[in-house]
Amino acid sequence: MSAVRSALPSRAPMRLEWDHGSAEVQALGGMLGPVCFRLGGERELEVMHVAPWAGMRDASALPGLMRRLRGEWPCVPFGRTDLPADLPPEWTARAPSDNWPHGYASNHHWNCIAASAGSVTLAIDYPAESAVRRLERTISVDPNAPALDIALKVWSRRAATLPVGLHPTFRLPPAPGRVQVLLGSHDGVFSYPSASAGEISRLVPDTRSDSLSRMAAAGGVADFTSLPQACRSEELMQVRGLRETGGAPFALHYLDYDACVGLWWNTAQLPDLMLWVSNGGRPQFPWMSRHVALGAEPVNSLFDLGRVCSAPDGHPLADRLGVALTPEQPWETHYRIAAWTHTAPAFPSP
Repeated sequence: MSAVRSALPSRAPMRLEWDHGSAEVQALGGMLGPVCFRLGGERELEVMHVAPWAGMRDASALPGLMRRLRGEWPCVPFGRTDLPADLPPEWTARAPSDNWPHGYASNHHWNCIAASAGSVTLAIDYPAESAVRRLERTISVDPNAPALDIALKVWSRRAATLPVGLHPTFRLPPAPGRVQVLLGSHDGVFSYPSASAGEISRLVPDTRSDSLSRMAAAGGVADFTSLPQACRSEELMQVRGLRETGGAPFALHYLDYDACVGLWWNTAQLPDLMLWVSNGGRPQFPWMSRHVALGAEPVNSLFDLGRVCSAPDGHPLADRLGVALTPEQPWETHYRIAAWTHTAPAFPSP
């Protein structure tokens, strides 16, 4: 791909290619995916999820976020814009600043402002009434490894504190239990306070568990360290205060490949990880009980609810108010997605 200096209106996917992998970046949502990492010995691992309805005729009528859902993208502001009807009574409703789920950038086309075989930079300008003025992100290959490095900059028009999140969504194989979820040390895993995560949810709402392997569920406990699950469900959880302890804060071990994929990010800026376990738990179109993926989303946010409600005082996530933006300088963060081949990274299992 030749270098590009001016903004490109083309909506064709941009492709990155290097010795250790390949990746595509689409204009819609600025989404990264699919991504294939080459592990050596003619082994390849597809790591980023692509929704099964992408490209289907009926998908053209879906909202921008959903039409070609895939891989990884930034959410500014992060979260839903509809208020769940079954929140606990002590949670306080608030009005979102707009009606774009996961932010304007997640639902619209970005412009490519620079590209080569090893790097692509995209940008999108927000509507004039938004506190956010512009997003810019650069996705670069690591020439020496199966890895991608990503930078995000956020410019604002005025001072504002907004929930912010990254939205990596990882591919899961169809066979149950063939991927292990590995977390660094943390301060507990919190279940969603509403049953609206999906049509089928097994978790007891608004509870704290010490471990992802022992989540409070209907009829006892549920283990979410082994995916996909054998039974259908749709769950949202938030891991508070996730930290590196000798490795990536979050990783997946693909057992059939004897390979791991890790996610590194600035945990001081985005202290928690929201987990979206999509396990065929939504029967309606376009999900059709066939959507299986894992969203592992670094956030500074109250679940995906920070735009529409506040948690009561004393709730362990009540202080997750978002990122402070200022017009004097852009807010910037960096993160990395990488694969490696050995049994498991050297940090404690959850």
